[in-house]
Amino acid sequence: MYHPDEFLRFRAAEALGHLCKGKTARNFILRLFWHLSDESGAYCVGAPLGIAEIGRTNFEVFEGFKNKYVSLLDDWEVERKYVAYGIGRTAEIVKNAYPDPVEKLREKIEEIESLDFAVYALWALKKLGYDIKTYIRKFCEYDDTVSFYDGKTILKNKFSVIIRAPRFADCAEIF
Repeated sequence: MYHPDEFLRFRAAEALGHLCKGKTARNFILRLFWHLSDESGAYCVGAPLGIAEIGRTNFEVFEGFKNKYVSLLDDWEVERKYVAYGIGRTAEIVKNAYPDPVEKLREKIEEIESLDFAVYALWALKKLGYDIKTYIRKFCEYDDTVSFYDGKTILKNKFSVIIRAPRFADCAEIF
């Protein structure tokens, strides 16, 4: 999850999610949160992905971490697009977290001026059951290239193309 190749970060997090169960899952989540702090000395860029993937396969463990996870959106040092992706991956668990993930994602879409973040945040909002049409109209004005991991590969294309991709449009098809 430290690797410079983003695709490998996603795949490593998925593998970790499959391998960690029960008490091991809880310990790994704690370690990954630690690796997001300055004090750890070993900052892990992919930690939000790992936390989410472990949480997705260990919902009973992740229940105790969901509020802290959504709050990672407030930490400018964390790769927040990965947090948004993780919120989408754990949508059923975090939907009643505090802070409210829908409100927090909407707030950060306005605050963070990054289409790479916006594409993951919109996907997460859709997974949470939020109607994203207003945002799609807003961001389609931009023709910048964005990246989006769809569960198989990292798509790189214009924002307007990515959000119309079948795997993005129908969240049920993504995973």
